[in-house]
Amino acid sequence: MSSALALAAAVAALARAEEAQIADVVVGAGAPGLPGELSKRKVEVLKIPRPIVVVDPKTAEREQLYNLRDFAQKLPSYNPGLGNPRTSRPAIRGVAKGAGAGDGSEFDTGFMVDNVFLKHVGFQWANFIDTESLEVALGPQGTNGGKNTTVGSIVIRTQLPSFQRKEVFETQFGNHLHVLQQFNATGPIIDDKLAYRIAAYYDKGDGYFFDQISGASMPGDNRWGVRGQLYYVGENFTDRLIFNYSASHEYNNSASGPIGDTSLIYANGTTPARSYFQNLQSRLGRSVLTLDPYKSLNTRLGTLDERQHLVSNELNVEVGRNTFTSITAFGKFRLLPRNTGGNNLTEITNTASNTYVEQFSQEFRLSSPEDQPLEWKVGLFSFYEYVWNRSYTNFGSDAAAWFSAPRLLRDMTNNRDGKARDLQIAAYGNATYHIDEQFSLTLGLRDSWEVRSGSNFSWNTIVPGNGTIVEQVDAIVAGGGQRFYDTGGQKATLNALTGIFNPQYKATENVTFYGLVGRGEKAGAVNTGAQAIFVGGVFQKFQPVITKPEISWDYEIGVKTNWFDETLIINANFYWNDLYNFQTNFVDTSVVDANGVPTRQTYLGTAKHARLRGFEFDGRWNAYEGLWVNFAGAITEPRWIDFDDAPLDAAWTWSGGAVAAPTQVSRSHSRFNDVPTFAFNVGFNYERPLGVIFDGLGDWANRPVTGFTYANVAWRDKSELTDPTAVIHYWQDAYALINLGFGVRTDDDRYSLNVWAKNIADVRPATSFSPGTATSPTTIGLPDTVRTVGGTLRVKFF
Repeated sequence: MSSALALAAAVAALARAEEAQIADVVVGAGAPGLPGELSKRKVEVLKIPRPIVVVDPKTAEREQLYNLRDFAQKLPSYNPGLGNPRTSRPAIRGVAKGAGAGDGSEFDTGFMVDNVFLKHVGFQWANFIDTESLEVALGPQGTNGGKNTTVGSIVIRTQLPSFQRKEVFETQFGNHLHVLQQFNATGPIIDDKLAYRIAAYYDKGDGYFFDQISGASMPGDNRWGVRGQLYYVGENFTDRLIFNYSASHEYNNSASGPIGDTSLIYANGTTPARSYFQNLQSRLGRSVLTLDPYKSLNTRLGTLDERQHLVSNELNVEVGRNTFTSITAFGKFRLLPRNTGGNNLTEITNTASNTYVEQFSQEFRLSSPEDQPLEWKVGLFSFYEYVWNRSYTNFGSDAAAWFSAPRLLRDMTNNRDGKARDLQIAAYGNATYHIDEQFSLTLGLRDSWEVRSGSNFSWNTIVPGNGTIVEQVDAIVAGGGQRFYDTGGQKATLNALTGIFNPQYKATENVTFYGLVGRGEKAGAVNTGAQAIFVGGVFQKFQPVITKPEISWDYEIGVKTNWFDETLIINANFYWNDLYNFQTNFVDTSVVDANGVPTRQTYLGTAKHARLRGFEFDGRWNAYEGLWVNFAGAITEPRWIDFDDAPLDAAWTWSGGAVAAPTQVSRSHSRFNDVPTFAFNVGFNYERPLGVIFDGLGDWANRPVTGFTYANVAWRDKSELTDPTAVIHYWQDAYALINLGFGVRTDDDRYSLNVWAKNIADVRPATSFSPGTATSPTTIGLPDTVRTVGGTLRVKFF
């Protein structure tokens, strides 16, 4: 039974009129009647026969967890892959989105906030405050609601409005001139009938390095958001309306930097005829000015303008003893990137994608009460998404000399307008039958009818009086742009089936075993960057616009245990997940130029078979009063099983010579790169009453206080950043991110002061590596985390 079933039962209880005066989730304390770290959601998932890891609000508040990168340090099976609002790669068990930029693709990893499925990765680019819980739900999802995903989902729940008035203000200061201000307030508008909740944040700070030309601090923090809620309680129903807006203006477009000249070595032992340094001198008459990635010299540098709007409404109505739920939602995301025109003071090309996304969803559910011999849920789900992106290559003042194309003037542009639409209508059902006190069986089924459609249209911006249109287009193509083309609208339909068979056996009061066989299906991806292939200006073919659908078969067996009056919790899970028609990038070599050399155009396709397998565990130990130890770990092995026609690494793309370069290479039976085999986190927190230690400082200080301290270590094994078929292999060594803090809070939870440090050892792991080419230097991906230290003051007004 998935996590959504337990949630539905809780919602059913909340919908009853006599229980509808909902108490606020108390941030900084366990749920009523539960000791220490045992929040309500953590207790619920102990009874669910699926692998689920929960981060509760007390942990998030104490350890300063605000965005998905912060939360990931508590979740070894999860990597948020935060690059920028469009190219982030959230991954569970080593699998994110198979390929493409994400605009028209479906992720294997889903994302839900307050029962609303958010498809585009841009909706994950925000701070998540005022949370009730964040969890990783593993395995196929969708038989309990939302949209179907094949590997798992990140699920966030925010706090409900309360009929008890309360305001909380938090201010945080740290190094790099970082300031974070947060505020939330809740209370009644109409006693026992209508309550509100509003939460807002402002997050501003410098990055850890500066551009030497503009002085811009990168990547930096510059974001804000506001979230408002209204909650109405009627005689036999409740209604929750949520508005959310957030925006960011940050330098997320300079995530890599040069560290040396071209280091590419071809597999035949040769190197490019000219290196990047040599071409820079011969074409532009310039020398390299910096090889320090932390001292960039960018031209035309700007921020990424990102905004998102979300509106949702959840209605719960009692129908006899059952609960009818309606969830209506609209989301809008916009990204306008202002990327650099080049490093080392070059101004050659500026490539970016303006992205606009709108999504609508409507879901109806009918749920039985919990604690019955047969618990069930049925529902209907509909979803529509429209994506439009304009990818462009804008040429700078150095483009003509660099590409030997005299008519390639500044601000000439190749534009590609990609569109993708996704329509899904689905019916699902999930039921758990408790055969006896020990054995229960959960069955889930989902049937989804889905239509994918998309297109790509290429056109060019030229300069009047700069020769003929043909001459200018030829110049744009010489600079890597595209000719005019229109793929036309392409469409594919799919009837996708998701199902789970999930038995549970309670061997003793302390030990419960479960198993899972799950099938998931993911619709084909829309390649919003599909191109037309030309040779000598003559059209040859279009790249495929829509891929084959992906199919997942997942097999899991696990155990959930509790010992010594639930002071020790240990859960473990083994999984084996086969993915067929796995969506990934390919290189089309079927078209050759006049010299017989393949044109090598990248496109979106499917590999026949990939496999995920591994072991996961998590737990917590209340060693003695006030001390809690939390731990989690994962062994992950994602591997290609049948991928004989994999695209070539740059090391296999030489030209000329006695032996021709191959057109493809086999990756069958090789591991995914850039995925560590081992990962774990371990941490503790300790609280101790200190009494009235500030007596005499005023009435505000004459109250007992509790001291607390915590630490967390998130360790990642080494990982290969380069393709395994490359000649030069670059590995990121194993590393550990260590966070710690200490502070005091009043026992009435009115005041709290926390001093903290994140990544205290200032570990800076590389996120990528490229040996460069004749037209680019050797580069590394810059770390997404550095050492930060600061303090947080939180005041709660009751």
